[in-house]
Amino acid sequence: MSSTVIKATATTYLKSEPKDSSQLAENQKMIIPKDTVLELTNITGLDRKHYGINLKEPIEDFNVGFVFAPHWGIVSSDDPDLVKESAPKHKNPAVQRQIERLSKYLPADMKLDLGVKTKYFSQRDNYTMSHRTCCSSSNAMYLDWLLRVSGKPGLDNDDSYLKKVLANGDTIYHHIQSETIAEYGFKTKWMTDADLDFVEDLVDTGFPVVVNILHRGSMSEPRGGHIIMLIGRKKGYWIAHDPYGTLQSNYSVTDGQYSRISEREFSARWQGGYRILK
Repeated sequence: MSSTVIKATATTYLKSEPKDSSQLAENQKMIIPKDTVLELTNITGLDRKHYGINLKEPIEDFNVGFVFAPHWGIVSSDDPDLVKESAPKHKNPAVQRQIERLSKYLPADMKLDLGVKTKYFSQRDNYTMSHRTCCSSSNAMYLDWLLRVSGKPGLDNDDSYLKKVLANGDTIYHHIQSETIAEYGFKTKWMTDADLDFVEDLVDTGFPVVVNILHRGSMSEPRGGHIIMLIGRKKGYWIAHDPYGTLQSNYSVTDGQYSRISEREFSARWQGGYRILK
């Protein structure tokens, strides 16, 4: 039997079904205060919006249930599936340099927690140019994570970030994104060396990574230009926050959080760019 410990990063719910809390009756959910720690005997759905959990000690009528993944951090686990997914594949020393650079932004008494969950921003509701602001929305998701990992308040939305971007230049330019992120205190750079091993290790270690893809056309003849944020990998698939929707549906599905892209398709569509700390 495996053991996993999770901690609530916000006041949230324990639910009987993996649905929005507003869709559940009162007897199907219970409020869980922020910073609550739960010990589990099993956890599933690591690539989905909700974790399925088995509690070591029942809480009221809940022995098994579901929690909203972005509201929980995984403190520790010996679950073989989770350990396998989170273990860096290539042991790239550049990942350690990223950890060291990120750690410099933390208060002296704060320990780095790479288990902080990412937030999703859709470009479709942006206050202007909603069909061409994927770069700003994806970088806003990355910036929000950097802020919260380093103990600062995150972004309320991506519009506030987008306004700063447009004050500096056009949303499509990566150097403008770097300049804007620097206004929040973080030094980053856009890489174009197509180092997939490094990107894999970053994501496996817990870093979200903003990348560029050709999102239109076939895999053999991809075209277009789009920016998304990779947040995980599972069983041959990348897990991404895509600000425009899901690539798999050809963007007929407009909610792109926790969307899947096969590793084969990503390799065919990736343009080789990604953002890191410098």
